[in-house]
Amino acid sequence: MRQKKATPFTLIELIAVMGVMILLAAVAIPAYSSLFAGRKTTLAANQLNGAVMEARAHAVSAKVYTALVFVKDGTSCRSFRMAEVYHNADDPDNTSYAWRRWAPGTAFVLLPENTMIPVTTEDFGLTSDGTEGSKGTSNAPKVSNLTNSGLTGGTAPAIIFKPNGQLAGTGNKNMVVRFVETNRYEANKSKTPKLPLNINWLTCKTKFLDPVE
Repeated sequence: MRQKKATPFTLIELIAVMGVMILLAAVAIPAYSSLFAGRKTTLAANQLNGAVMEARAHAVSAKVYTALVFVKDGTSCRSFRMAEVYHNADDPDNTSYAWRRWAPGTAFVLLPENTMIPVTTEDFGLTSDGTEGSKGTSNAPKVSNLTNSGLTGGTAPAIIFKPNGQLAGTGNKNMVVRFVETNRYEANKSKTPKLPLNINWLTCKTKFLDPVE
């Protein structure tokens, strides 16, 4: 039986196929880039989520005030580290904390590339009524005495846990930390989606909220 000879593609057919491939690439590449960027902010939030649980466990097991200290880089934070801190028991507002030492066996944790946490009150702060709000309305607790830690700036925002496992220095308010894609935020702050991580002041349970602008 004679086999049918394959017919080669014509030039017009090749041009048509290449045109379809170019069109698909033009549609897919921006969508993929957006999806990848969104996954980076999710990865950053998951990274902090794990650190929150680790810091709380350290506070309870070691019976010390434990903080996740965030290193400020201008108007944002891109890394953090667990530290043991002193609490001034005479402070009526329960907001005075000073760096004691970095928690043993820890190192600075860098957020994934092209992600950051803005340090404005609404992006890194406390909700007004302790509910599942997506924006902070007051300043987050801070840790002082950082000149002895090797960091400059004197103070830094922090998430602090009491030895009983509750959030410290929040006045019974939840903590909210919002993650953004660096390049998009620097280009247009008002239009950049932010992924919020909410931490309950009493139970310290974390919850991802819907992205907001």
